[in-house]
Amino acid sequence: MRLTFFVLLGIAMVSSLIWFGAIDTDNQSEELRLTAPTTTTTTTTTTTTAVTTTILSPIGTLPFIEIEGEVNLDYSSSISTVGLDTVTFGMTVKNAQKAAGTRFSPVTPRGECFLAIPDKGPKGITFWIAESTVERIDIDNELIRTRSGAGIGNTESLIYELFGEKIETKILPESSERLLIYVPSDSSDKNFRVVFKSDGRLITRLWSGRLPWVEMAEIC
Repeated sequence: MRLTFFVLLGIAMVSSLIWFGAIDTDNQSEELRLTAPTTTTTTTTTTTTAVTTTILSPIGTLPFIEIEGEVNLDYSSSISTVGLDTVTFGMTVKNAQKAAGTRFSPVTPRGECFLAIPDKGPKGITFWIAESTVERIDIDNELIRTRSGAGIGNTESLIYELFGEKIETKILPESSERLLIYVPSDSSDKNFRVVFKSDGRLITRLWSGRLPWVEMAEIC
């Protein structure tokens, strides 16, 4: 009888240990389920803006001058009948460099007329230097526009809409290209022009300057 009692007691103790072990295993499994790491996938979309530029390479240097302050030309600069921001037509090369806040470097052989680009600032800006003064500025950068917001990438119809009867149209020979020429109505600006070159639908480049340089089709 006593032996039977101890046998039953042993069976009960073993059963209890198995039961409590099962509970502990379930708790651990539940804890693992609650703390299991989660994976999050993030998709990032990047938008880029294409900038159209024509890059010219310097072929020499101009006489050294000391430039003080910061560069005054940037992608918010605007071109007009009188120049590009603080660089105005008729300025000497020396004064133009100081006004721009950067030195210029020639990209064509120096002579009575040559082309130069700023060492610092946006790409796609070319200065025509004639008889030691700035006479024309070419823009091959779609971010630099007129004060009215006109520039590369605009349609011809927008140019006509913005400037109306002040635009004279010149068709280039043996080509679908044409020039939309802004002629100021103010007599004091009669020798200045802003020219938009079009492929027949969109503006592909623009320039501004004084006569006769602004009307030249070939590089001086």
